[in-house]
Amino acid sequence: MSEKRQHLARHLDVTRKGARRIAEIVQAGVSILLEEGFTALTKRRIAARLDISHGNVSYYFPTRESLWRAVIDYEYKEYYRKHYGSLRADPDDPQALFDEFVLRWIDEYLDREMRIFFSQVLAFAEVNETVARLRDEIYEMFLKETLSRVRPLNPGVPESEIELRALVLVSTLEGLHAVSAFRPGLVSRDDAFRQRLLRQMNAVARGQPIGE
Repeated sequence: MSEKRQHLARHLDVTRKGARRIAEIVQAGVSILLEEGFTALTKRRIAARLDISHGNVSYYFPTRESLWRAVIDYEYKEYYRKHYGSLRADPDDPQALFDEFVLRWIDEYLDREMRIFFSQVLAFAEVNETVARLRDEIYEMFLKETLSRVRPLNPGVPESEIELRALVLVSTLEGLHAVSAFRPGLVSRDDAFRQRLLRQMNAVARGQPIGE
């Protein structure tokens, strides 16, 4: 069984054969989400794409919300594996860990699939409570990861202040969603921009004034 199917089997506690079907359903759901958006992500559309019955999809995902959760969970874990699954910085070097984390965050905006996925989640979360909860879970994980990089740079600093700094970091780096869309070269080719952003994120992490 592939690693992806093993993950899905563990998540839903199903048999090997069932995990194969679940993987097909979820991966078809991801494709529909990326190609057409959340409004097209229905059990009937997935069934038609896979040439199976609607009941077959409903057997594993009885509600629309359970399907959405599986698709979002799967794609988020794929995103994390691609962008943060092979960090190379020395685990005993807090500065190197922080810098690599920030640069990986900048680089991820070159991933078109990632941009579409998060844009769809953020947009649909504004009109659907289920997706809003999933969005919040994802961003709480982002914040947790950021805190784990900021905290070692600030021994003795109160946790409330560290969280504020981490939130500013998340806010700034998430703004690259928009900037990388209308100025893609800043992320892909402008090393001066990348290095300046890295310096400023280091200043934010330490509670220092942002300068040149």
